[in-house]
Amino acid sequence: MDKWLNNSNAIRVISVLLALIIWAIVHLDTSSSPQTVTSNRDTKVIEAVPITPVGLDEERFILTAIEPSVVRLVIEGRISNLLTAQNSDYVVELDLSNVKSGIQTVQLKERLPNGVSLVELSPREVTVKIEEIETRTVEVDILTVGEPEAGYIVGESRFTSEIGNVVEITMPQDDFTRLDKVAVTVDVTGATSLIENKKAKIVALDSQGNIIDNVAFNPETLSVQTDITLPSKDVPVQLRYSGQLPNDYSVSTISSLVETVKIFGFQKVLDKIEIYDGAIVDLSKITQSGEVKVKLNQVEGISKVEPAEIPVNVEIETSQQRTLENVPITVIGLEEGHKISVAEAPNMRLDVPIKGAPVIVSKVRNSDIVLTLDVTGLAVGEHTVSLIAELPAYVVTNVGFDYDVTIEILSEETLQKESDSEHVETIDPEHEESEQLPSD
Repeated sequence: MDKWLNNSNAIRVISVLLALIIWAIVHLDTSSSPQTVTSNRDTKVIEAVPITPVGLDEERFILTAIEPSVVRLVIEGRISNLLTAQNSDYVVELDLSNVKSGIQTVQLKERLPNGVSLVELSPREVTVKIEEIETRTVEVDILTVGEPEAGYIVGESRFTSEIGNVVEITMPQDDFTRLDKVAVTVDVTGATSLIENKKAKIVALDSQGNIIDNVAFNPETLSVQTDITLPSKDVPVQLRYSGQLPNDYSVSTISSLVETVKIFGFQKVLDKIEIYDGAIVDLSKITQSGEVKVKLNQVEGISKVEPAEIPVNVEIETSQQRTLENVPITVIGLEEGHKISVAEAPNMRLDVPIKGAPVIVSKVRNSDIVLTLDVTGLAVGEHTVSLIAELPAYVVTNVGFDYDVTIEILSEETLQKESDSEHVETIDPEHEESEQLPSD
């Protein structure tokens, strides 16, 4: 042994062998070490990855069912890659580019982030139902839900879109047998005025009012309006007039082809109204016979009148004057036991000058004119009171007729004193004297 150790060549050989042994030990440990592998890689399980359909010819078909709709995904990769990737980066696609109408099975395909590989995809295929679609042109209805404010009612609903109420509806052919109507819905709950919805969503409904799914519309929304109004009622129009024509003219007729109007108000008010008398012709603006537009005024309790104005035909003629003699005066409000006298009418009758169109004036009789004197609440004594004159239509009193009269109200006591005084004054003086002579 000493000889080997003292030999330089032997020492060189031994050194080389030891070096080879050490190199082999180091490299064999590095390549076979399980600790190095497990520290860099890991696996991950995603239980519910949604399936993404792609490639479907949407002009011909629609996917109406897929079973199952999610899959289980097991992946492997470097820990750093697994930590940085989001669940949305793991995509499972359903390629429908070659499907036909009906129920069929289709393979799934995964798309994973870089550095990640697939361990398991469960299931690998799914069952789908593909239906052929059809497009039709349909009319859309307007439906209302809810109730407006108390006292108000739902009025007319209308479409305000340029295309009106016609849309295209695309859905599976078989579903057209279920289709009852296509509609938009307007909620009128608590409303008191016009409701305007510029983006009313369109839905397809079956005969039970249930919404049908898997339906596409073109366009998807429409513009609609719904009137919320007070109750209404149709009533006859009573034409009236105000103002005066020039002195030389009188009205012969005022008429309109519009006989009724629609008035709006709370129901308790409408129930009391039998005619509409807010159509008033202003005679001061009439210069010749013909048609004029008369604005309909709102009267007490009425919120709106339709139409807003009506055409009225006014015929005028040269005036004719006439005097009706001994028109009786009717007194109202005179207390019992009192008497009244009218200075201008000792016999309680007056001559009344009138004027109007010849055809009308010629037919007026005394009984057509009512003169009323209201003395309600007036005390005993003299008063100036205005007569209330009721004249036939289109007839007026002539210039110079005074409605104010002077009256005197006498009490029963005053009447009795006057009566006694008259009785004393009528006694024969000679007879009175003879009664006072003494007897023989």
